[in-house]
Amino acid sequence: MHEIKLRKNIIKLQSKFPFPYIFLHGDLKNLLTTLYIDKEFQIRGVDVHELHDDDIFSKDQVIKITNSLTDEIERLRSDNAELTKEILHLKKKINQI
Repeated sequence: MHEIKLRKNIIKLQSKFPFPYIFLHGDLKNLLTTLYIDKEFQIRGVDVHELHDDDIFSKDQVIKITNSLTDEIERLRSDNAELTKEILHLKKKINQI
């Protein structure tokens, strides 16, 4: 059993659940772990990969990481577009007052 400490506000920063939380650990920082955490702060899935000196990331790991990052970038772009629209809407309302 492992103890993992995360800040509580990490949940507030997410808009999609479960979200991946990736970190290195182990005596030699040779374990790459992805936790999938839901909005109740429960771990819903875990992927652990042992890293070796000759192959720090396998092709499958790189694809998974890249896909996760690409999905997150798209989500952030979408959130940014929505927030930009909301800001413009609020500025128009303020100018009408």
